[in-house]
Amino acid sequence: MSRIGRFGRALVLIAAASTALAACAGPSESGSDAGEVGTVEFPNWMWSAPDNAPFWQAMKAGFEEEHAGATLTDDVIPGGEYQDKMFTLLSSGNPPDLVTPFDPTLRAWMGAGLLEPLDPWLEEAGYDLDSFIPANQMAKGEDGKIYGVILVSNPRVMFVNKRLLEEHGLDIPTTPEEVREVSEQLHAADPGLYGFATMSASAAAFPTYGELVPIVKSFGGDFVRDGEAVANSEETVEALEWIKAMHDDGLIPTGQTELVYREAFAQGKIASLVVGSFIMAIIAEKNPDALDDFIAVPLPFGTERTSSANGFLAIPKDAKNKEGAAKVVLQLLQDEWQRKLVEMSAQTPARPGMTPEEYVAENPWFQTVVDAVPNAESVAPSGVEELAPSVQDAVTRHYQELLFTDASAQDVADRLQDELTQILAN
Repeated sequence: MSRIGRFGRALVLIAAASTALAACAGPSESGSDAGEVGTVEFPNWMWSAPDNAPFWQAMKAGFEEEHAGATLTDDVIPGGEYQDKMFTLLSSGNPPDLVTPFDPTLRAWMGAGLLEPLDPWLEEAGYDLDSFIPANQMAKGEDGKIYGVILVSNPRVMFVNKRLLEEHGLDIPTTPEEVREVSEQLHAADPGLYGFATMSASAAAFPTYGELVPIVKSFGGDFVRDGEAVANSEETVEALEWIKAMHDDGLIPTGQTELVYREAFAQGKIASLVVGSFIMAIIAEKNPDALDDFIAVPLPFGTERTSSANGFLAIPKDAKNKEGAAKVVLQLLQDEWQRKLVEMSAQTPARPGMTPEEYVAENPWFQTVVDAVPNAESVAPSGVEELAPSVQDAVTRHYQELLFTDASAQDVADRLQDELTQILAN
């Protein structure tokens, strides 16, 4: 099979995705509610993201074909601004009809009473909490109701450009020390090449926290565990020391956000990243001829632990068109669209058993992602998920102190521990 073909037929035909799937809505009353659905407001970053846009443009086409006269809006909000902007709209009572919180913000929005239970629509369609992968437990409220459905689950693994390593006579690293050695040798051979990258800019709290947590967990550490601050544990300090040394020694690209270094990885300038499987969709869009150069391996930092950034589809309590929004949710859950989500976005869907076997056969790297699911813990702070925004903010500020000052990892971790302890106590 050709290099492009190995990633999946749909991604090769991205430009034609919307047309090809326009009539792929699932078995329901096709056209029977014409004129009743109206406009469903769904502003999001996914409409322009290379890993998500093909699927969602196809979903939009399918939805509008199924429900004549309906519109699923596709306004773009940058990913780094999305969570904060949605919280502002939710809090003001003027939200869109659909939102996509990740698990850290999902619990906060649930706790604030900002989301609508999905149970009436899910039950009518034959779904309950057991219909979804375990990560969907995060959407269960204290009242037992379901406030969100997994849109995508992204266990973090390490993606590697094996061809880049082979060209320089290097093996795939399996320990933190080996990651550093690979980085030193690549950067010495060509200052424009890096062996590894992670967040190295003064960026927003949500993406910074999301990039940092899987590395810390793989070292065996945490910032919060079971509702207790553990930011200065030996394992967490070890992870922070490793990152600081890589940064201070110029072994990771500096001043770059995740959007920048993910594209550099796709272009063959970085040998490895801790990232979700969506990176392959980015590579397919940016550098399709190089798809076979990339593989996925378990994180190399000492334990099998990792994190998963789980995105949910939810309906705000004050949404103007809840019925229309619910139809989008139910379309997403249909077999056809669950499988297309894997094929077009390279991400784990909400319902078990929806990953096409032929997709894994054609894309063996995806098996590493599947194998990571049992060890993938939510990126939200364990036991105090509703405090995620405050925890993220504190971790991000102290992480930036770690990178951009002479403070030691131990001192930064101790100060972070004190602040997190206060946050949890209050």
